[in-house]
Amino acid sequence: MNSVVEKFDTLTLRERVIILVTIIITIWGAWDNFIYQPLTTELKSLNTELSTLKVNLTTNQHIANQIEALVEIDPNKENKQQLKKIKQQFRQLKLQLNTGDKKFVPAHLMPTVLQNLLQQNAGLKLLNLKTLPISTFSKTSWVYRHGLSITLSGNYFNSLKYLESLENLPWRFYWKSIDYQVKEYPIAEITLSIYTLSFEENWLGL
Repeated sequence: MNSVVEKFDTLTLRERVIILVTIIITIWGAWDNFIYQPLTTELKSLNTELSTLKVNLTTNQHIANQIEALVEIDPNKENKQQLKKIKQQFRQLKLQLNTGDKKFVPAHLMPTVLQNLLQQNAGLKLLNLKTLPISTFSKTSWVYRHGLSITLSGNYFNSLKYLESLENLPWRFYWKSIDYQVKEYPIAEITLSIYTLSFEENWLGL
């Protein structure tokens, strides 16, 4: 070591400067190649990876928000609300049909009821008994109108008695029409059209 120092001391100033510069360049080159450049490359790689992670995180968060929003949205919500509304309307209609002292006569009993009353009035003769087309009541599609048309032959008083018997039934129904025509005095033909209301579309017809 001392010999190196002694030899360095014998060099001229120019030679010393060249040697020092060479040493510095060599050290800088080694540091740049083996330390700085690898660190810079690794730092760039880390920054790139970090940027990718940030993008992925943002994307995943967006997807997570969408999934959470979809979970909160019930695809059957509108159908459930509509079903709830229909059930409520149905209960109200059912309550209306069952209110009052009399309930509507069951559709399948109407022919029997009309004929039983006729048997109690010997002065009348049955000419025709037929069902009318089933239709919905008003605009609602849950209540059906079942009608019957009955044509009788007899005098005025027997016809009136039959109408009064219908009115005194423990059942309720609607009058659609009454047609009274004298054929050969005092005998007339009377055609009654009445109907009842029901939640059942089908019934036992004639």
